[in-house]
Amino acid sequence: MKLPDKIIKHRKANGWSQEELAEKLNVSRQAVSRWENGSALPDAQNLLQISRLFSVSADYLLNDDYQSDGDIPAVKTATEKTEAILLQKKHLHLVAAICFTVSALCALLGVVNSIGAPQLFCSCFLLALCAGNAAAQFVLYFRKR
Repeated sequence: MKLPDKIIKHRKANGWSQEELAEKLNVSRQAVSRWENGSALPDAQNLLQISRLFSVSADYLLNDDYQSDGDIPAVKTATEKTEAILLQKKHLHLVAAICFTVSALCALLGVVNSIGAPQLFCSCFLLALCAGNAAAQFVLYFRKR
């Protein structure tokens, strides 16, 4: 179905005259008439307005092979992409949590080995830092999103 036929089809489906469609698009009735008889094409701005007005995509309007919006090949939706990114982040938090847990265990060994030594404060600080970060990463991993 060609663009002029699609404009006519959707205009009539909405029960609008050429004049009413022209008013909604802020163009002349003659412009709508030229679009419908195929002697002219709407510019990009008008095409976007038409697609919004008819609740169809501009791709549907421009491609003669598409009989309806449902004929447009499916594209990966934004939600699928978002879910993939969230899954990657979740795995990253798990890896970070494991690394910080291992670091905390190493710091704990340092504390045990240096009891009474001057570097005890430093070892305790590193232990607390690693344990806190590991806990934060586990919270981020198990948090529901």
